[in-house]
Amino acid sequence: MKNAVPLILILLVEFLSINAKAQISFGVFADCQYCDCETSNTRFYRNSLLKLEKAITHFNQNEKLEFIVNMGDLIDRDFASFAPLKPILQKSNKTIYHLPGNHDFEVEPEHLEKVSEELGLSKMYYSLVKKGWMFVFLDGTDISFFSADKEKVKLAEEMSARLKAEGKPNYHPWNGGIGKQQLNWLNNQLLQAKSENLNVAIFCHYPLLPFESHALWNQKEVLSILDNYSCVKLWMNGHNHAGNYAFQNGIHFITLKGMVETESENAFGEVLISKKEIEIKGFGQEKHRILSIE
Repeated sequence: MKNAVPLILILLVEFLSINAKAQISFGVFADCQYCDCETSNTRFYRNSLLKLEKAITHFNQNEKLEFIVNMGDLIDRDFASFAPLKPILQKSNKTIYHLPGNHDFEVEPEHLEKVSEELGLSKMYYSLVKKGWMFVFLDGTDISFFSADKEKVKLAEEMSARLKAEGKPNYHPWNGGIGKQQLNWLNNQLLQAKSENLNVAIFCHYPLLPFESHALWNQKEVLSILDNYSCVKLWMNGHNHAGNYAFQNGIHFITLKGMVETESENAFGEVLISKKEIEIKGFGQEKHRILSIE
């Protein structure tokens, strides 16, 4: 009986170790949209500095968080808006993975090509693998009216006009699309995840579902790719400050609330992923959710 006690302890330690390896947690925030601008309706642009600082301070206190994701729209407008945010972001003791958003490109034309550098992006779309999960970061501004590439601007005009003619709600110029090269890359990433038995979480500034005015221009095309891969479990985005949620074909589609909204209430979250569920612990306006993984 004496020998049984150490054996139980060993098994317990092994169980806890395996369980810990099966979990991964990270911080998320969306639509900080800082600028030194007057308040407009529910958007308190200047207040985003303090909100972001409070979010980073909170994330720093949680040793279990492995990284942080900025869902895009770090600034609202003006290239000079990036500068006051830098010292706040540099306080983070975790890597911050950035996504480009439409407002990040609301800068003077001569600064358009510098935006990626301000966001620390050597590549506009990329992926990483941690603890049995592939995390995919997409560039929803790939095809857009604010692209520095004239051919992509022309393509954006065509896509937007076609959607408007078809009566689709997402034709607006402040949305964007994903080009063929990036779609091929995405498909290859998902093929790799499938072959390596990895689950997949995808981040993008723009939503796919529910289909509404903020949705990615070619959301139908992207969904058709995702539908081929049961390994995709999560799509997370910003852009629609009101937040949103949908579930389709085993994928949870989550739109985070915008940090810039309201005078003082913040909006950010911590995501804990285990084998069986995705838990989003919301702070401020952000909702708390527990979502099953099929």
